[in-house]
Amino acid sequence: MNCLGLDWGKSKLGVALGDDGIKISTPFKIIKFKTYSEAIQDLKKLILEEQAGRLVIGRPKNLAGLEFVSNDFENFLTELKKLNLPISFEDERLSTKVAVKKNIERRNHRNQDDDDLAASEILQSYFDKL
Repeated sequence: MNCLGLDWGKSKLGVALGDDGIKISTPFKIIKFKTYSEAIQDLKKLILEEQAGRLVIGRPKNLAGLEFVSNDFENFLTELKKLNLPISFEDERLSTKVAVKKNIERRNHRNQDDDDLAASEILQSYFDKL
């Protein structure tokens, strides 16, 4: 089944694609938005185009492993649940740092938009546990 990995931010949503059969995640795109409904509309299109059957989203935690869930994140989840797809949560600690490091290794510089790479790390972490 096709899955979408999501790295949530207040104005950007990193998206990765993967298949839980072959268990490989690939950075796909970054959705920039002003409102959560904009992000959800773009996600709806992606879900249909890519025939996604599951969403995997990074759940914010602090370095001690305690969940750090903001009202903004909860509001986004409320909208996300309206898509009626199974949602799995994955620890997103250090996903952006790992993505930045990989990006620097590949391209020898830091790209300001590493959100799709972080989403790929989140989705790959989910696949690795299957």
